[in-house]
Amino acid sequence: MRKWILMTLATILLGGSVIAFLLFPRTSPEISEEQAEETVISLYGGSIEQTTASGEDYQVEFQRTDGRYLALVNRQNGQVESMNLLKKTEKAKKLTEQQAEKIALEKVEGIIGSNTYNKDRNEYTVKVEEETQVSTLVLSAATGEVLTISEEPVQVVPSEEPDLERIITRNEAIRLAKKTLSGEVQDDEFVETEDGGYYLIEIENDKTDQEATIQIHAVRGDTMTVEWDN
Repeated sequence: MRKWILMTLATILLGGSVIAFLLFPRTSPEISEEQAEETVISLYGGSIEQTTASGEDYQVEFQRTDGRYLALVNRQNGQVESMNLLKKTEKAKKLTEQQAEKIALEKVEGIIGSNTYNKDRNEYTVKVEEETQVSTLVLSAATGEVLTISEEPVQVVPSEEPDLERIITRNEAIRLAKKTLSGEVQDDEFVETEDGGYYLIEIENDKTDQEATIQIHAVRGDTMTVEWDN
């Protein structure tokens, strides 16, 4: 009789334990938002945009160079359950240096002095020189839009040789040479002579496939000769 009583009590205790387990299951401690973010960044890299708790998961949005992503991290075990691309990053459009310079020369007259590209801002800064001033144009490399134009006068340095005051500048000679052939200056040279000298300006036009060496008198500014390169 006593044996049956012990068996009955043991059965009741076992049944109670099973019911308690079903009603109150043990759960792992919940991870924090910071832990969820650390898990995502350690796996996929990038930077966190925002994190929100939703049901049993954390929704972690993060940015990588190729796009914006959403990862779902289980709040109980810290496992990444899914990751989806929300928006792909479009590659920045970029003008070529030649295209940027062409746009600059459509805005102001002169010749290209320099052209620099700012990768962070995706912009070109083009300096255009002419006889009396230098124009600085900032262009969007994505759209070709001219964002700003600034001008500054050219500082004229007095010549120590009185006779040289009559000689036109290199930029002026190039401007005169481009009346014969517009294009990109390949080379220029000043040759001194008894009557004041002359410039040899070599210009190439890619569109027309023409190339010429133009001789400009350094005092009178007239075109002395034109030698075409066939």
